[in-house]
This record gives sequence, structure tokens and C-alpha cells, in this order.
Amino acid sequence: MAAYARGVLRIAARGDTLTLSYVDPSQRESVMLTRQSELQRVLGNLAEDLPGPHWVALVDQNGLIVSCVPAEPPIDTDRISAMTAASAQTAERVLREIEGGKLRYVNVTGSTRQHLTVFLSRERLLSIALPPEVPAQDTIPPLTRWVPELIQVLKKRYVEES
Repeated sequence: MAAYARGVLRIAARGDTLTLSYVDPSQRESVMLTRQSELQRVLGNLAEDLPGPHWVALVDQNGLIVSCVPAEPPIDTDRISAMTAASAQTAERVLREIEGGKLRYVNVTGSTRQHLTVFLSRERLLSIALPPEVPAQDTIPPLTRWVPELIQVLKKRYVEES
């Protein structure tokens, strides 16, 4: 158990299944943490550490947004997911042609916004939009801090407490 300012986080592990519940003594109830709530928490923390993000979104291999901060970004989420998938596919093609190795990230910068696609795995991409003047290297410390936790959230199975 981990103690928080107002309550207790109970963690129970059985194999690769993780059960999390938060007990707030003032509320006298337990709140279950879901994968989606944990994704929102980690993406929110990443967004807070980045310089002026327009959005931070997790996109799956089918080009669908799994989670996004903010929930309603300034660009339609269908466009975000489609362009994230397209930039990754284009970059993979370029890297194959020039024998550049495995894709790590793609950065496309325009006059209004830049889009960073981070390759997490074959199944997951991270889409980040930033102001155009932000140097790409300014994203490295926040990504280094939050991507490992994001990957852990994706690997865990969340079940209801019985």
C-alpha cells in the first residue's frame, strides 16, 4: 500500500495481473483505477512536462486514438490518428530505402505547429504536437521520464477487485 495525502492506494499483483484501488477515507469508498485512467494520468504528466503541447495522444496499430490529452484537442482526433500512422509509415519506408535501421521517431515541423511521432512498439505510437519553435531535443527529458511508465501501464492487466 502507498499512502497519499488523503488516502491509500492498494496494489495487489497476481502473475501479470495488477489490481489497483484508491481508498479515500473522507469518501469512505474505493475507486478502481482503470487502464484508461492510468493512461490519462501518465499522458497528462507527460504533457505537463513538455513545453506548450497542443496534444499528447497514444495511437494504436490500427490508427485509432487510445487516449488523448486534452480529451478534445484543437485538431480532430481522426486527423491526429491518421497523420500519426501516415508519418510512421512514410518514415519506415524512407528508412528502409536508405538502410537507416529501426524507426525511433519522426518530426514534421510547419510554421504553426510541429508533430512528433514516437515509436513505442509495433502496436503503439505516441503523437505529440508542439509549437514550431520548440527544439526537438527539449522533448527528450520528459519522454525519458514518462515513456517507461506509459509502457508499464500498457503491459498491465487491470481487473476489478472481488
